[in-house]
Amino acid sequence: MNILKLRILMLIDKFHKATDVAEVLQVKQPTVSFHMKSLEKEMGVSLFSLQQGRIMLTEAGKKLLPYAKQIISLEQEARQAVDELTEESQGQLHLSAESISGTYLLPAFIAKFAQRYPECRIQLEIQSPDAIKQLLKQGEIDFAFLDDRESLPEYTVAEPVASDRIGVIRSASAHASTSAELDGPDMLDKHTWVKYSGSSVIDLYSSLVKPHLEINSWEAVKQVVSGGEALAFFPACGVHNDDDGVPSVEWLPYPEADSKKSHYQINIVYPHETPLSIMQQAFLDFTRQEGLRD
Repeated sequence: MNILKLRILMLIDKFHKATDVAEVLQVKQPTVSFHMKSLEKEMGVSLFSLQQGRIMLTEAGKKLLPYAKQIISLEQEARQAVDELTEESQGQLHLSAESISGTYLLPAFIAKFAQRYPECRIQLEIQSPDAIKQLLKQGEIDFAFLDDRESLPEYTVAEPVASDRIGVIRSASAHASTSAELDGPDMLDKHTWVKYSGSSVIDLYSSLVKPHLEINSWEAVKQVVSGGEALAFFPACGVHNDDDGVPSVEWLPYPEADSKKSHYQINIVYPHETPLSIMQQAFLDFTRQEGLRD
């Protein structure tokens, strides 16, 4: 018994004509008839009957049908499993992240993963949290990176991979007077503030001030602060991960912050019922082992 014969049995049950089955399989009609008779001979029972010009399955054919479907399904799964053996060296990963992890945590991490799997093609998109959730829902990304203050769809799993804090940045060359004022209760009103205008975990704190300037780039916010007396609420990872030598800004805890609210986690998020390819599993295992922070 071979797969082709079982596939013909399934297609006869669907189309009831040997010519239609031949067209689907892209073979000649006599070939279909030959395999039908061969299968009957092999099983030792009549599997097909002609009724008013249509080929129908006999009771024996109907009994065999679910087994044929199961065997063909297993054959397809086996092929997929074998095909996926090449994904470890030739796979693709489509990632999406909110602005903080996408800008400051993932680039170096992805570079390390790419060194281990040099043939993997990785695409990273930095999106708003709402856009990321939509991409997850549509199955267009393999993994998402979102902070733990985002409500997640029920069909997803979230695993913490990094933690960070929210604080204030000021110019690294700020005057001593500015430093003193940061500890005062009226600091929100005494300074010029710059705000990141996109959606992020910083929103809870940025809403406390009336910014003089809003920018949709974390690095541009940092540059504005470094060049003058302005302040900005900022993720610690965006300053502590600087590798440029002397930092242009310094990060400080926000004096009035509740420690629980100032800390947050970054999660890797993925659908919980979707089977992972070899490359996807490798990325998930790498993330669990390494985390996003050095």
